[in-house]
Amino acid sequence: MRSEELFHPRIDWVLISAILGLLLIGSVAILSAAAPLPAYSQIIQRHFLALAVGGVLFVFGMGFNYQIFQDQSKTLYVVVVAMMLWVLIFGQEDRGTRGWLHFRFFSFQPSELARVGTLLVLANVLDRRAKSAHTLGFVAMALAVVGPVMALIMLEPDFSSTLPFMPMIMGMLFCGGVNIAYLLAMGAYGAITLSLPLVWTLLSLRPELTSSWGVLDLFMRLREFDLPLLLAVGGVFVGFYLIWWLCSQLRLQAPLLPFVAAAFILAAALGSGAALDHQLKGYQRNRFVAFLVPEVDPRGAAYNVQQAQVAIGSGGLWGKGIFEGTQSQLGFIPERHTDFIYAVIGEEMGFWGTMGVLVLYLLLLWRIVNAARLARDGYGYLVCSGVASIGAFHLVVNTGMCLGMVPVAGIPLPLVSYGGSSLVVTLFSLGVVSNVYSKRYAFY
Repeated sequence: MRSEELFHPRIDWVLISAILGLLLIGSVAILSAAAPLPAYSQIIQRHFLALAVGGVLFVFGMGFNYQIFQDQSKTLYVVVVAMMLWVLIFGQEDRGTRGWLHFRFFSFQPSELARVGTLLVLANVLDRRAKSAHTLGFVAMALAVVGPVMALIMLEPDFSSTLPFMPMIMGMLFCGGVNIAYLLAMGAYGAITLSLPLVWTLLSLRPELTSSWGVLDLFMRLREFDLPLLLAVGGVFVGFYLIWWLCSQLRLQAPLLPFVAAAFILAAALGSGAALDHQLKGYQRNRFVAFLVPEVDPRGAAYNVQQAQVAIGSGGLWGKGIFEGTQSQLGFIPERHTDFIYAVIGEEMGFWGTMGVLVLYLLLLWRIVNAARLARDGYGYLVCSGVASIGAFHLVVNTGMCLGMVPVAGIPLPLVSYGGSSLVVTLFSLGVVSNVYSKRYAFY
């Protein structure tokens, strides 16, 4: 063994230990949570099959030179788009979403793989245009790469699978050196777009507010794509733009630029927010109801979150024991082996079990960030940044919805929740991160 390998090993054993720890806790929790289900044996078989396939892909990703993905990024992007078109045409519908490909022994959700493929392509685009990171074109190019894939996923329609794209692109743009003002603008646009369905749902439940405040009544009319109001909003934007253009000719554009940007963000967010609101299905809107006013339907929309909170609270310090949780074993927690697996861990493994998951996840994210910091090139750095952003988003949203702190979004907890597609793709992406770490020095 060379002296460099002795002091700088190729394999990040801390990263692998965190992965194995999360897989162990997740597998035990799935064995317990799925036990009362009629398809228990099928669930367990599929889980361990996905675990085996994911392990092979992890080794493949760790041993395969990650720079190949940069060299073949155009081909990879074509494959991603073709795969999403294929599932729209030939995919089978499940729970109102045409997002699955069913084979004889397993099912696969292409949107999971499309997200990682888009990440690898986006990292190449940002790396090759690093010198123009301060320009608006840098951001526009990133959105042009991600936008078509997100649009195809929305056509399934699968709103939950598009959510991780935003933290991914925001994190990669930030690490790519983009102007912070552009990130703030993107964040404002995303926040307004996602909050509008929440606000409109709340006002629908509280109609007295709209009758008391005329502005809110006009605001509710925007929800129905009221043409005069939409034209008025568009007119405000066009007016601001013309004023900015005139002042730019007189070299007086700086004071008006923030107002032009604000008008554009508001107009675009109102339009996309209304479009998103119209696309939401009944069960998705019920999730907003459960978050905003759970007392309206405690046995309906708010039931999942309330039972998850009861389960976590009843676990105490040490938990009730594996296969001994009353909330999970008696079926009070819906989707307990997928979206609400964290609640099962809280009930059966207690405070120390939930803290163990959090510590292992934070350890995992730290090692991914460390791999990014030590990456030998910009491409590897950006790939690791994207993986870390997606992982952090999943952790915050999944644990937050189990605790009632964020609306239920159907976001799993990777490496812990049941889900073959998520498990396989997550292990592959972590294998690529491990490869970036192993290639961190030129002599490797």
